[in-house]
Parts: sequence; C-alpha cells; structure tokens
Amino acid sequence: MKKVPVLPAIAAWAALALTVLGSAGCALYQMERELPEKYAEFLSEVRYLITNAERKTFLSTPDSGKDAFIEDFWARRDPDPDTSDNEVRSEYYARIAQANEMFRRDAVKGWLTDRGRIYVLYGPPDEKRVPMLAETSGRNCLEIWYYKGFPIQFLDEMCTGNFRQVTFDLAPLKELSLNQPPAPLGPDGSRPGEPGRRPGQPVGRSRGARAVLDFSAELRSTVRRADRMEGMLRLEIPFRLIWFKSEGGRFLTTFTVFVRVRDEEKKAVWEKTFSAEANYDETEIHKRDGDVHVIEIPIYVIQEDALARLAAGTPTVEVKLTNQTGSEDVEKSIEWK
Repeated sequence: MKKVPVLPAIAAWAALALTVLGSAGCALYQMERELPEKYAEFLSEVRYLITNAERKTFLSTPDSGKDAFIEDFWARRDPDPDTSDNEVRSEYYARIAQANEMFRRDAVKGWLTDRGRIYVLYGPPDEKRVPMLAETSGRNCLEIWYYKGFPIQFLDEMCTGNFRQVTFDLAPLKELSLNQPPAPLGPDGSRPGEPGRRPGQPVGRSRGARAVLDFSAELRSTVRRADRMEGMLRLEIPFRLIWFKSEGGRFLTTFTVFVRVRDEEKKAVWEKTFSAEANYDETEIHKRDGDVHVIEIPIYVIQEDALARLAAGTPTVEVKLTNQTGSEDVEKSIEWK
C-alpha cells in the first residue's frame, strides 16, 4: 500500500485555507471601499462596538437592506426597549462628541485616540491623576484613570501630547464597557422568552453620558441698588472630577473662571477673568473624595450705564470654568434674582 505523505498534505490544506481566507478578506475590503458614504460613515462610527460577524453581514447585505441592518444593530443593544430612547446609542454618540472636544489633536479626531477610545467605551473615569511632569517642557507625561479603583495608564513618552494606552488587560472593567455582546435574536427576530417581539434581549450597562468637569453655581449676598450691584458667586466642584498634578507630595491645579453678566436683552454689560488655585496633600484628597472644592468670586458693578441696563428685568450671569491641568472646561449660566 502506498503511503500518503502527511505533512505535505497538511501544508496543502493550510495553503488552500489561507488562499480562501485571503480571497474573502479581499472581497470584504473591496465591498467596504465601495460603500455609499452614509454606510461607510456608520461602519466607521461603530468600530468600537461592531463584531466581525456583524461587519461581514453588513458588507454582504445589499444597500436596500442596510438601513434595516443599522436599525437592528442598535435595537439589539438597547438596554430598555420599552422606552423611546436607545440609551446605549445616545450615550455612545454623546461620548464621541465629548472625546472630540477633550482630546483634540491636529491630525487625529479625539475619539480615535487611545484616551478617546477608553472614554467612549468606559465613560468618564471615577478619578484621574497626573503624577508626572517633564522637567524640560512642564507638560503632563503620564495620566492615570481610575474606574472603581482599577487604574488605566496613558503614557506620553516624548511629552508632546501623544498619549498611548499602556494598560491593556481591562478584563476587570468588562461590565462597565458599552461594548457588550449584542442580544441574540430568535428566528423571527424576537427576544428570547418573548416570541414575536423585537428587537432583542436588553444588554449592556449605561453609566450616563456627562461632562468630566462639572460644577454648581449660586449667587449669594446679592445687593441691587441704584448706585451698585454686587454679589458673591459660589462655585462647588466635586473632587472626583478634578484633574490634579502632583508636586512634592501635594496635589494641585489652577482654575480659570470667566464671568460675564448680561442684561435682559442678553447683551454683555460686565465681564472679568479670575484665577483660583487648588492645593491639597494626598491624605486630604482621599478624605474629601465625596466633597467639593469651593471657589468664591465677587461681582461688583458700579458703572452708571451698566447699572441702568441691569435695572430692568433679570440679568444673567454666565460662568466658564477651565481646569488648566486637564484642559477641560464647562459653561453654565444662572439668573441674578
């Protein structure tokens, strides 16, 4: 009996498999290149959520069926199909917009950077630290984000603003990710246990899209007289949302506060920029984790023309707060009653 050489046979099968896989990959690549603009945009936007199987199905689906695919794609990720809003979809796009603002770079959109990807998938961290500055440039070289105590590190080796993720095992944060397995659909597109109902079993966990930096504002001790208007603007900033830098065992940062007063017709009558420092030791930071950092700013208007314009109606006080360490800012407005 003639013996069949085993190894050459295996090699031949392997070569055939690689050829088939390579051909399939090339076909999918060509399909992606030929996608109409709106479908190419969808495929790009959901890159952090779409599975390989879904991507292949989407590319293989005729254009006439792609809108239905997109609808099902989001429906299978809807954590509460009984509401009109798809919380996962809304939060995903909200985080993309926030990441673009927070991590802007010349050549790369913010959500496509390493920090942007983590922000989109896991949301705002519970705590952030900037423990290292370059001696020559004074720029941040290392950022550490904490989610439920688990650290994710981003290192900027050249201290030029190009942060790379250096913590890769994110298994402990699996439940926090927006990228949860899509709900399986039954043969009729129904959810398991509920025949005939679309779109699928609720999955995922929403952490609530919100800005990383936030504050509350209140106007106290107000005086409104013919010869002057004054008040004390009190800002309260949660410690857990503040970016600090570490120097000599202390955590500090500087806030810039821009205040503008507008009259009833929304025309600016008074504005000023203030600078305020936050400086704490590490023990105090941990003790006050659930507390707030307070900034108080006096507003004092004495100009006759400004007072005349503010006398009628209800003025508005606009506040823009910037954390210089993290380059984050947020704006709010309150009425001067």
